[in-house]
Amino acid sequence: MAPEITPNTFLTTTGSPSDQKTTIFFISGNPGLIGYYHPFLSLLSKYLDQPKERHSPSPPSFQIHGCSLSGFEINEHQPSPSQDNGIDLNLEDQICFVQGKLAALMADEPNLNGTVNSGTRQKVILIGHSVGAYIAMEILRRHREESPQSTFNIVGGAMLFPTVKDIAASPSGQKLTTLLSIIPRLAVVVSFLARLLTFLLPTSLLRYVIRMVMGDPPRSCFGHHLCFFEESAWGAASFVCVVYMAADEMKTITSDRWSDDVWGAASAREPIAKLFFYFGRNDHWVADQTRDDIVAVRGRKGEQAGPTMIVCEEGLPHAFCLKHSDVMAQKVAGMIGQIVA
Repeated sequence: MAPEITPNTFLTTTGSPSDQKTTIFFISGNPGLIGYYHPFLSLLSKYLDQPKERHSPSPPSFQIHGCSLSGFEINEHQPSPSQDNGIDLNLEDQICFVQGKLAALMADEPNLNGTVNSGTRQKVILIGHSVGAYIAMEILRRHREESPQSTFNIVGGAMLFPTVKDIAASPSGQKLTTLLSIIPRLAVVVSFLARLLTFLLPTSLLRYVIRMVMGDPPRSCFGHHLCFFEESAWGAASFVCVVYMAADEMKTITSDRWSDDVWGAASAREPIAKLFFYFGRNDHWVADQTRDDIVAVRGRKGEQAGPTMIVCEEGLPHAFCLKHSDVMAQKVAGMIGQIVA
């Protein structure tokens, strides 16, 4: 498959074109624009394509794919949103959307007798950021339930700053929940304000405001933020998607909903997915108590199977893709190396 990098997609490969490739499937957080992650994914492909040592064998080959979530796609020829562009899509809708994208990428069609030889199945590694980690875990659950009919196995995952449990208990979750209780139609209000800013402020002033709010973001990400405003119809619609989806996250991401089989515990049936969870410290979308509970209950203990839990000691922020893509790409490349070892 030919590499393709657009505002809505990312697809590249490493290694020789003839090599059998493991697919790395990336799922973004909210807002769901894949463009935020282009630098991270490009750097990840670079590090995965480097031998660990000068005379070591060639590294495994990968295809790396990601796409914008539904409702966040940028139409370069017609910025105005269509009626079915994903407005008011909830978390369940996004899970189904992403699962469909993965199935299409992997050409996931069973043979005539409805089964696939497990030895010939392709391998997939999921990477999820923020709510993308929740989507990844849910896709893993559903895939394991349907795996006898699938053409691929999900062999591992890297969950980055994962909001997989009790998101409303986080500092930002508490603020958003309070705001939603005061303004139930917050998405509509935000949409109106976005349109108003676009109408009143010239582009040069919009650029200044965005840079002030974001703390001087890198050029690669700045353009995606500016698009929210410059294309007023699309931008306002996308703000509705951001807020509506976030509000549904507060209601949906509550207790741990997955079995030991999904978490890759010792009792899981083969193939066990090797999972890594990378948590931040003082993450405004993951309460410290929530993080500690997940690590204590679900983390791997000694030689037993289970997710590898990592708590960041370097102060990386939840939105790592804005200024910390390089260090995060190196970390994730190491995780993927352990998954395929």
